[in-house]
Amino acid sequence: MTLTNEAQTGGIALVERPDVSVVDMWGEIDIALRNEAGAALARAFERDLPVVVDTARVTFIDSAGVAFLVQLCRIGRDEGLRVTIHDAPAPVREVLHMLDLDLDDTVLGGRAELQDTAH
Repeated sequence: MTLTNEAQTGGIALVERPDVSVVDMWGEIDIALRNEAGAALARAFERDLPVVVDTARVTFIDSAGVAFLVQLCRIGRDEGLRVTIHDAPAPVREVLHMLDLDLDDTVLGGRAELQDTAH
């Protein structure tokens, strides 16, 4: 077991449900979570099911976290799978808006699809 002085302040995990893959994100989403992000992304698309990204508990997101969201949405689109973002909090919405990415609030159930408007 390896002990560190740094407490984990955020995380990314895949929750496998029978009909959907849920990418659960919480706390501070940054480059320190790259291994968790990569594992969640790979497993989510191996399952070949729609993907819901639950960002409701995200308190901070940096460019690495945004890149992860964009990568999830683009791979999902390329694979023909629906990827939605659930209850994006202000920090997530603000960063996506700043980067000319917008959330389409018309999806029901508090879910919003990430739309790339920077074409």
